[in-house]
Amino acid sequence: MEHRARHLRGQGRRRRLPVPQLLIAVGLVLCLAPVVSNLYWQQVAHENVSSFTSTAEAVDPETKEHLLAQARAYNARLGGYEDQWANEVLAGEEVWEYDDQLSIDGDEAIGWVEVPKCGIEMTVYHGVGEPALSSGVGHQPETSLPVGGERSHCYLTGHSGMRQFRVFDGIRALEVGDVFAVHVLGDAYAYRVTGWEIVDPDGVDVAPGDGDLCTLVTCTTSPDPWSPKGRIGINDKRLLVHGERCEYDPSEFEDAEASPAASVYVNDNTRPALIAAALLALTGLALLGTRVVRRPRRRSETRREEHRREQ
Repeated sequence: MEHRARHLRGQGRRRRLPVPQLLIAVGLVLCLAPVVSNLYWQQVAHENVSSFTSTAEAVDPETKEHLLAQARAYNARLGGYEDQWANEVLAGEEVWEYDDQLSIDGDEAIGWVEVPKCGIEMTVYHGVGEPALSSGVGHQPETSLPVGGERSHCYLTGHSGMRQFRVFDGIRALEVGDVFAVHVLGDAYAYRVTGWEIVDPDGVDVAPGDGDLCTLVTCTTSPDPWSPKGRIGINDKRLLVHGERCEYDPSEFEDAEASPAASVYVNDNTRPALIAAALLALTGLALLGTRVVRRPRRRSETRREEHRREQ
């Protein structure tokens, strides 16, 4: 009978839920989920860039020249100046509307942006609606297309603080002198960072510039002493990183060192979930440790009890 009772007790113990192990597993899954999701979407972004690059390289020279002339004529119309080369190529042809510009076979993508310090390689799409911003980077329609010009100013917008993947989170790490580039139809338009500012959402000035300019835009918070460029989370402000056209030097882009700050995937949106996950995992470890310590003690007490009964 005593042996049967011990056997039943053993079966009861085996049927208990492994609570500590479950807590540890859930905690680890929650901790790793944002990282794994980001890696997946970064791979998707890389494939999109590769696909677009292949499509752009397949465009014949005559079509490419015509597309670039249309885009430069569009920029000239926005900036109120004449682009002699574009006028010669188009020979009086009407300038296309925005949605038709830089479109290869009706594709919404118009290029891709590269920010080596932040590890960013993202496809650029027409407009800043959710379809564009949930897929990559959006081009502000009221601004110059990313093909340069005398008084052109291109604005590229990307989300920050998304739980599933990073877009422009890392541009907070950019400093004066850093470079980024926009690739369009196989050509690279490089820009060197000249400064940054934080403005209200309605304070983004999209007027043409006095040079060949490009600005990266993302959401941020009001600045504070610890985060002069704001933090990722409450998107009540806009961070603008300004760049001025410079010579594209492939070696400068290849040799650029990625900033550790640009790769950290912790922000005001992901922090609560990560803290909760860490607490779950720590609680599970504590419970598991308690069981490991208590188990030998119970076995020792059982043996002593059996020894007393035998006597």
